[in-house]
Amino acid sequence: MVAKVGTFVGRTIPVIGWVILASDVSQISYKTVRDYNKIARGNDKVW
Repeated sequence: MVAKVGTFVGRTIPVIGWVILASDVSQISYKTVRDYNKIARGNDKVW
C-alpha cells in the first residue's frame, strides 16, 4: 500500500518537483554569478 500511495502522490503533485528544480537552478545561477563577480575585475563583471 505504501508504494501505491507514493506513486499516487508523485504523479498527482509533480508541481512540487518543478518548484524544487526551479529553486535549485536559480540558487546555482545566483551563487555562480556572485562568486564570479567577486574575482572578476572592472568590465569583466556580469552585472
